[in-house]
Amino acid sequence: MVSDKQDNPSPRLEVEVAGMLENVALEQLCVVTREAIDDGIGFGWLNQPPQKTLENYWRGVMLMPDRTLFIARMDGQVCGACQLVRPPTSNEAGAFAAEIVNFFLAPWARGFDLAKKMLKEVEEYAHEQGFRSLNSNMRADQQAAIAVCEWLGMKKWGIKERYAMIDGKFVPGYYYTKDID
Repeated sequence: MVSDKQDNPSPRLEVEVAGMLENVALEQLCVVTREAIDDGIGFGWLNQPPQKTLENYWRGVMLMPDRTLFIARMDGQVCGACQLVRPPTSNEAGAFAAEIVNFFLAPWARGFDLAKKMLKEVEEYAHEQGFRSLNSNMRADQQAAIAVCEWLGMKKWGIKERYAMIDGKFVPGYYYTKDID
């Protein structure tokens, strides 16, 4: 059997800052979010939320002025997302640092270096916006996300033993940072 990667060795990979979510993009984003949840990387969700909850979540992200949504596409199809979060205006002392949150790709979009492309574009955008540091955190069992953060040059600075609880057991979390100035 021939794999998808051999059938389509050079898919068109794009990362864009979402200006607005049209209905098709919103639906595709909800589908890939469900796929990520089923694969165990649902950025906090362990079970499938109702469709309306997912739609409201993504619409809410678009309404938050302190968040920038990056959407990954493969051959025009939404296949993942990432958010860059600015600190609140009341945190003047920490205004130099932005945070990468809710970073994921659908299982079928992995293996094409799209995760690297997405995080690199997030880093460049953060730098252009004047941020001097970039932070992120994730569960210790998210090996692909950890590998991409380390590829980007982020350094692990901390571990929280009780970061998440899955099936009644605590999972540690890792904290990463990178100076981008």
